[in-house]
Amino acid sequence: MDTTLRKLQQIQLDMLKAVDAFCRENGVRYSLFGGTLLGAVRHQGFIPWDDDLDICMARKDYDRFLSLWAQTKHPGLILQNKENTPTFTQSFTKIRKDNTAFVQADWEAGLYHNGIFIDIFPIDRIPDGRLARYLFRWRCMRYQLYTREFVPEENGLFLKAGSRLLLALKPKKGRARARQGLLKKITARDDDRTLSPIGIEVFRSLNRPYPVDMLENYVELPFEDMTCSCFAQWDEMLRRIYGDYQQLPPESERTWRHHPTVLNFEHNYEDLKKD
Repeated sequence: MDTTLRKLQQIQLDMLKAVDAFCRENGVRYSLFGGTLLGAVRHQGFIPWDDDLDICMARKDYDRFLSLWAQTKHPGLILQNKENTPTFTQSFTKIRKDNTAFVQADWEAGLYHNGIFIDIFPIDRIPDGRLARYLFRWRCMRYQLYTREFVPEENGLFLKAGSRLLLALKPKKGRARARQGLLKKITARDDDRTLSPIGIEVFRSLNRPYPVDMLENYVELPFEDMTCSCFAQWDEMLRRIYGDYQQLPPESERTWRHHPTVLNFEHNYEDLKKD
């Protein structure tokens, strides 16, 4: 294995242990998520070529986690989201390792703390009915846009044009209030256990609802040298994300996903820039 990648994974694992201990101490439920959950099931740890670590929480646990975390000290760890870092561009939370650098793209270097990270995603519930789901996705798309505050290059021409228009019509100073109003509507049905859970972190996740009772039951799965909380319905969740998740990808695709432009295990990006 790439020794640099393995060192990165070990740091992320230590960060996960700190978050896991905090969640258990405070009764906050979480689950491994995405490729990290796949790694736990298929490899009993990191996917050998994976360079990030993801967990998720039901929105109420997520909000409670943020509130409790802010009330305690966590030496060497920095919690980062749009609420405490206005230049941040994601609709979820990152925990960063201080005195490290992991810059994913040149444009983001120095916009906010760029340390090695783990991602924490909130899970909400999507309403039933075609019109209600259309409105839900429309609100989520605007919430993502007003959080990101730029138009991704991978968007098609029509989506780019619409996104630029929406940003132009909503001046920067009004976007925080717009986000709050949209989030209130997005989360309005989160207590309804008859509705399907869904992640709102990116556009493609809005078309991938999870099993209705996924947020109810949890199990412990081995991950590296620890055990982690995971949804009891991990098999169904992985199938909805990956299909036949036991099938390994072609060797050409077994590589780092984020491809950092800067990676350092001892210094913040700002310190590297000064030097």
